[in-house]
Amino acid sequence: MAGVISGLVGARIGRKEDVRLLTGAGRYVSDVQDRSMLHCYFLRSTVAHARITSIDVTAARELEGVVHIFTGADMSAITNDLNFALPIPGLHCPSYPAIARDVVRFVGEPVALVVAENRYLAEDAAGLITVGYEVLEPVMSTTAGLADGAPQLFDDVPGNIIHSDDQLFGDIEAAFSMADHVVTESFSQHRWAPVPMEGRGGVATFDRGTGQLTYEASTQTTHTLRFVLAELINHPIHQIRVTANDIGGSFGLKFSVYREDVALCAAAKHLGAVLKWVEDRHENLTAAGGAREEQVNIEAAVTSNGTLLGLRVAVLLDHGAYPINLPSTLFPGLMRMCLPGPYRLPAYQFSHKIVATNKASYVSLRGPGAVETIVRERLLDKIAQEVGISPVEVRRRNMLTLDDQPTKMITNVTLENVTAAETFETLVERIDLDTIARDQEQARSEGRLIGFGLSTHINPEPGTPDFWAGAGFPFCAEPARLRIEIDGKVTVFTPQVPHGQSHETTFAQLIGDELGVAFEDVRVVWGDTDATPFGMIGTGASRAGTMASGAIVLASRELKRRILDIASAMLEANVDDLQIENGIVSVKGAPGASVPMAQIAMGCYLAPEQMPPGANTDLEYVASYDGENGGFSQASHACWVEIDQETGMVEIIRFLVVEDCGRVINPAVVDGQVIGGIAMGIGGMMYEHSAYGDDGQYLSSTFMDYLMPTAADVPEIEIEHLEFETDKMIGSRGVGEGGTVLAPAALLCAIDDALAQVGRGRVFETPITPTRILELLGVLDS
Repeated sequence: MAGVISGLVGARIGRKEDVRLLTGAGRYVSDVQDRSMLHCYFLRSTVAHARITSIDVTAARELEGVVHIFTGADMSAITNDLNFALPIPGLHCPSYPAIARDVVRFVGEPVALVVAENRYLAEDAAGLITVGYEVLEPVMSTTAGLADGAPQLFDDVPGNIIHSDDQLFGDIEAAFSMADHVVTESFSQHRWAPVPMEGRGGVATFDRGTGQLTYEASTQTTHTLRFVLAELINHPIHQIRVTANDIGGSFGLKFSVYREDVALCAAAKHLGAVLKWVEDRHENLTAAGGAREEQVNIEAAVTSNGTLLGLRVAVLLDHGAYPINLPSTLFPGLMRMCLPGPYRLPAYQFSHKIVATNKASYVSLRGPGAVETIVRERLLDKIAQEVGISPVEVRRRNMLTLDDQPTKMITNVTLENVTAAETFETLVERIDLDTIARDQEQARSEGRLIGFGLSTHINPEPGTPDFWAGAGFPFCAEPARLRIEIDGKVTVFTPQVPHGQSHETTFAQLIGDELGVAFEDVRVVWGDTDATPFGMIGTGASRAGTMASGAIVLASRELKRRILDIASAMLEANVDDLQIENGIVSVKGAPGASVPMAQIAMGCYLAPEQMPPGANTDLEYVASYDGENGGFSQASHACWVEIDQETGMVEIIRFLVVEDCGRVINPAVVDGQVIGGIAMGIGGMMYEHSAYGDDGQYLSSTFMDYLMPTAADVPEIEIEHLEFETDKMIGSRGVGEGGTVLAPAALLCAIDDALAQVGRGRVFETPITPTRILELLGVLDS
C-alpha cells in the first residue's frame, strides 16, 4: 500500500508498559482504595466432602465493624446458581451456588462471605463462625471415582463421569495388524497451579442512584465476565461495567468466571456498597484451581524402521468438583487434536473420561492439553530404542515437511506453512551428537550422569477453524476500533486484556508502521467493557499475535486510506505518490509538499464541510479480522541435564530453542514469552505440586510447600527465530504457550536418557523430585 514506512515492527523497542509497571505506578486490584470501601473475606470449608448440617454466624455478626454476613442460603436468595452447561452430547455439568448451601465438595469451598470495615475484622469474624459438617467419604483420584461403589459427588453425574468419548480416525485395526512393533507408554502427570503474582480479586461498586454496577476485576475476559454476571445476579447487562487494569499475571486462571466474582457483585448490589476482595496466597493455592492432572496410556503401531502406523490413546482427566467456563471437554479435545503434532499418522483412536473428584476446579493453565506433547515425544524416543535408531532419525522419518503441505492431519485439520521440520533440522544443526555421546561416556566414568533430550511440536496459536471445531470451541474473528484524534495522535480500543504479553508495545509498533506515526503517539485502550469492542475470548489461546494484530492492521489501513485521499486533494498529488512519516503526509521525493496529519485530523473534526468534496472525514473505524484460516506456531527444544546419583538433584546444564512464530513484531517480547514459558514448564515438572492428602486436605497452601523455580533454577536459554512468512496479511503467530508445552517434553526426554545409561527405568509420573529420581535409580525403595 502507498506510503508504508517500516522500522518499528521487528525492532527490540522497550516496552511501553515498563515505565508504569517498573516504577510502581501500576494499578492492581490491591491498589484500589475508596473511603467508603468495605472488605470481604470468604470462610472456606475445612473438609473435602460433607453435608452442611448447621451454620451459626451469631457471634461473628456481633463483632464491632462487621457489616454483613452472607451464608449460602442468603446468597442463593439474591443470585442464580452457576450453570455452565452447554449442548455437548454426554456432558454432565452440575450447577452449584455461589456459596455452598447444602454440601461442600473440596477443601477451600466458600461457605460464608463476611463483609467488614477492613480485611482484618472480616477474617476475625470468620473465625467466630461455627459450621457443622456431616463428613462424607472423599473421592481423591480418578481411579477412586470410577471404582464400584464409589461415593457420588453429584446426583446428576452418574458414576462421577463428567464426560466420556471415544473417537476413531482411519483404520486403527488395520494399522495394528500391520505393525512390526507395538510400543506402549503410560504416564501420570500431577496437578499444578497457575500461581499469578496477584490472585483473583475485584472491587464491586453499586451506585444506588443510577443502578449501575461497576466491577474492577483481575480478569483476562472483561466482556465474558460482564455477560455471565448479568445472568447470575439478575442485573441488566447495560447497567454493568467490567474493567481491568494491571493484572498480576494469569496463566489461564483469570479466563473463567468464579463463584467469588458472583458473590462479591451480588453482595455489593444488595448492600449498595463498594466491596473489595483479593485472595491471599493460601486461598489462591487452595481454592483457585489447578490443572495438568491426567493419566495417559498410549499404544503405537510401528514398522520395523520406526514409521508410525497408528496410535491408541486413553486419557483420564481429574476434573475436580465444580465445572467452570471453559467446558471441561475442551481440555481432552485439545489433547486429541494436538497429539498427532507435526507427524504423519495414518490411523488414530482417542478416548477420554473426565472424572469428578473432591478437589478445586480444573482450570485453563497456560498451554492446556500440554500432556499430549510429553507423551508423544517420549513415545518417539521409546520407539527409537525399540527399533534401533536414534531419537533424531525417528522424528525425521515421521515428520511432515513444507513439501508435504498443504495437507490434512488424520484429525481433518489443515496444515499449511507449518515449519516444525525446519525448526527441528535447524536445532539438530546446532547440536553435535558425537560430542554429546563422548561427554556422556566421560561423565559415567566419573560417576556422573548426563542426559540429552529433544522435542518438537506445533501449537494452535491461534490454530485454524477446523482445529478448533474438532476441539469443540469456536474460532472467532477479532475486532479492533481505531481512532485518529483531533491532534493526529492515535488511540486503539481492543477486547484483548494483556497481563504480561506486552500488547501496549506490539500494538503501537504495528500502528506506528502502518500509519506512519511515532511509537509514543499511540495509546492502547483495553479492559473496559464501556469502551472496547465486544469479544468473548479476550486474551486467551495466544490469539493476539495473529488475530488482534490483523484487526489493528486492517483498521490502520482503512484510516490511512482516508487520510491519504484527503491529502491527495490538498497536495494535488496522486495517492500512490504519497507517504506518511512521523505524522507528516508528503509527496515522495518532494518533502516540501506536505501536510501534517494533525492538520487533516483537525479539519475532519472541526470543519468537515471544508474538506475535499466526497472525502470520508470519519477518523474512527472498527475492523474485524477473521484470521485468514489462522495457523500454527512451532518450535523444537533441546535439553541437557546432569543427575547427581547421591542426592537425586537434576540440574539443567543447557537449553536450546529454535522457534518459528512467523514475523517477529518485537524480538525482546518474543524472547521474554519463550523464556517465561520454559521457566513455567520447568517449574511445573520439577518444583510445583498441588498436593492433596487421602482425606482431601490440601497440603501445599504456602510457598514453603508449593515450590516455585527461582532464577538460579532456570538455565540461560539459547533462542533462534526462523520467521517463516506466508502470503497472509499477518505473518505473526502467537508464542505465549509453546514454552510451557514443549519444555517439559524435552526435559523428561533428557532425564529418561540419563537414567537409561545406568539401565534404569523411565519417568512414569511427575513431579520429578529428588526422591523420585533416587527411587528410579534404585537408591530408595519406591
